[in-house]
Amino acid sequence: MSKLAKIIVGTAVSLIIIILVGILFLRHLVTKSFPVTTGSLSIPGLHETVEVIRDNYGIPHIHANDEHDLMMATGFVQAQDRLWQMDIMRRAGGGRLSEVLGKPTIEYDMLFRTLNLTRVADSIAVHLHPETKLILEAFADGVNAYIDNNKGKYPVEFDMLNYEPEHWTVQHSLLVSRLMAWELNLAWWTDLTYGEIAEEVSPKKLQELFPSYPDSIVPIVSSPASGKHIGGIHALLDIGRSYRAQFGLGSLEAGSNAWAVDSSKSVSGKPLLANDPHLAMPSPSRWYEAHLSAPSWNVAGVMIPGAPVIIIGHNDRIAWGLTNAMIDDADFYDEMVDSSHSNMYRCEKLSLPFLSHEEKIYIKPSDSLIITVRETHHGPVINDVHPSLRHTDSLQRASTPVAMRWTGLDISDEIYGFYLMDKASSYESFEKGVREITVPAQSIVYADVDNTIAYWTAGKIPIRGKGNPMLPLAGWTGESEWKGFLTFDQLPHAKNPPEGYLACANQKIADQSFPFYLSTLWEPPSRIIRIRQLLHSAEKFSSTDFEQFQQDITSPFARDVVQHLLNAYNDSTINKTPEISAALNYLHNWDFRYTQTDIASTIFNVFFNKLLHNTYEDEMGEDAFKDFVFFGAIPYRVTSQLLAADSSQWFDNVNTPQIETKNDILRKSLSDAVDELQSTIGPEMKMWQWGKIHTVTFKHLFGTHEPLDKVFNIGPFPIAGGETTIDKTEFAISLPYQTSVGPSMRQVVDLAVPQTSYLIITSGESGQAFNKHYDDQTSLWLNGGYIQLNTDWKLIERESWDHLELRPQ
Repeated sequence: MSKLAKIIVGTAVSLIIIILVGILFLRHLVTKSFPVTTGSLSIPGLHETVEVIRDNYGIPHIHANDEHDLMMATGFVQAQDRLWQMDIMRRAGGGRLSEVLGKPTIEYDMLFRTLNLTRVADSIAVHLHPETKLILEAFADGVNAYIDNNKGKYPVEFDMLNYEPEHWTVQHSLLVSRLMAWELNLAWWTDLTYGEIAEEVSPKKLQELFPSYPDSIVPIVSSPASGKHIGGIHALLDIGRSYRAQFGLGSLEAGSNAWAVDSSKSVSGKPLLANDPHLAMPSPSRWYEAHLSAPSWNVAGVMIPGAPVIIIGHNDRIAWGLTNAMIDDADFYDEMVDSSHSNMYRCEKLSLPFLSHEEKIYIKPSDSLIITVRETHHGPVINDVHPSLRHTDSLQRASTPVAMRWTGLDISDEIYGFYLMDKASSYESFEKGVREITVPAQSIVYADVDNTIAYWTAGKIPIRGKGNPMLPLAGWTGESEWKGFLTFDQLPHAKNPPEGYLACANQKIADQSFPFYLSTLWEPPSRIIRIRQLLHSAEKFSSTDFEQFQQDITSPFARDVVQHLLNAYNDSTINKTPEISAALNYLHNWDFRYTQTDIASTIFNVFFNKLLHNTYEDEMGEDAFKDFVFFGAIPYRVTSQLLAADSSQWFDNVNTPQIETKNDILRKSLSDAVDELQSTIGPEMKMWQWGKIHTVTFKHLFGTHEPLDKVFNIGPFPIAGGETTIDKTEFAISLPYQTSVGPSMRQVVDLAVPQTSYLIITSGESGQAFNKHYDDQTSLWLNGGYIQLNTDWKLIERESWDHLELRPQ
């Protein structure tokens, strides 16, 4: 062999070795953090051995001999699967993202330092029920045991960002829980947005934008017989919107479905319950599935990663589901700065000092930023985080300070509530837990083996003074102050209704006779109309029926709007292009089901998007319009109102010399939709299938950049449904038509077999991208499948599943 050949061969061999070593190293880097699921591990602090049996989807069944060990094992097992997700959530809530993510997240940190959720968590920790403190301490010990036992073997995200997790604390679980409550704070958007719109339109036009609710829609519970200029608010909303986009949270939606039937309407002779909360659907999933078992515990369902209790689930005697109650639990107050003292503000006849403190934000790799956070007696001054105001003190003081009063900044103990609910064995013991739920306010649907079904509104609901609660209020008069809170016994509640069922889909909770203001933030009635249609479609139902109901994609909302559109073309003298005629023909023959292959679904949704732009954007302006449509429930409901009213001034385009009517805008919107679809999909209308533009991607924080999106994101997939169908697959109006909000989990329970539920989440149990359980539930979720989750230990121990023992050290 020649010298040159030897060099070539040697170089080739060396390259092969380097490549192989690189592949092995990458494989080790990725798989080193995969959880140990068989054999045994020694854990300091355990009292006795704990069994962890994982099913074929990696869902842990945890059996301990006492509550302390159960909570400690739960912390350990959650950390095995979701440590990085837990860590990034506590960093987000505490305003500490920039320490590991650098400058791009500074504004998010400023926002959360201003809200000061860390101080809220610290305050709650001091006032916890003794049982809550014990379970949170044990949970934290379990997380920390995993952190300590796995140094050098953390998930790959820690390696990519070059940091290690800190120890978990009780406050971190509280912080994660309160962060989720803030993400469901609807008034954060609506109040500020309406204040912004008030600056652009007349009072008469503004009044038309306040959503009402049709009297024909039966509420969940029927009773027996100012707008001042706000400096920097749009940019503040931009920060919140950017945060949601960065973390895969999508547009602001918090809808859900939950219903239960009693034994008279059940094939099995026992109540049935179904629930599918509609939340953002990032990767990893917002939910962690688990079965927890110890003396007085045998409960299964879904948890929030970072918290030790089942939030939605079932035990041996009861099942329950949650939907957002859509309560207006926040108000915003314009504060009047004292003209003589810039560090004082007016409160009735008094001048009070702004409370202030400094927050130091560390920024990777070695920078930092100090901000001053101000507060009034209402709460934090939230527009101080506006980027153009934070550096110049005089500019900051010149703007109108806006303070936020939010129930989520008060002390409460929801963990204790869910702890009691998890262990409850009866209606009475379950209600004791419901009493502890304050934020975010929830609609809770319940069923038990004793043939009871029930509904509660649970939350801390303010009794308000004067002023429109959907607009920023005058903070200096004292007239708009909260006067206390409704007691639990004053809140809407129902038990064993004569209809034999209870159903909620974020509709209006109580009728006109209810004496207190709850909210105006309800979802469009389309889903509850359809649910009630289905619950009247037969005399009795099975769990399979309920699974099919959860996949229902018929939209009563679309049926109503399409009729307005068809009526706009009733005049035979109206000229219609062949394309418009074809589009109208599709809509005329539509069954109002949003299937993936449907053409009419595409035409309707693009048309409705154009209708919103053509109706509102000319008056509001681009920025306010973007804020108005970010919470989709409001523009959907308001548009229905305007279409029904027929003669609203909102239909006139203020930028044209002529006066447009409702029918003009309807026809223009259809024409705009057809033009857009021709340019984006093509001229062949039969190719305009809904699933081509309506897709879902479960996005990881790292998935916003190529090529990491191919590694960490799950999808895209074509998907059926829409904003107003039971199977809700919402898209942002400002970023159509990618699904950002949908059924984050689905659960169906037949109380004839209370130890079995049918459950599914969007992705998988693992938060680690290359683990087999990272996305192994996605196909089931997309195709209407469920996992059977069993809590009978006799059956569990017969399975040949992975079995891990956690032993005391």
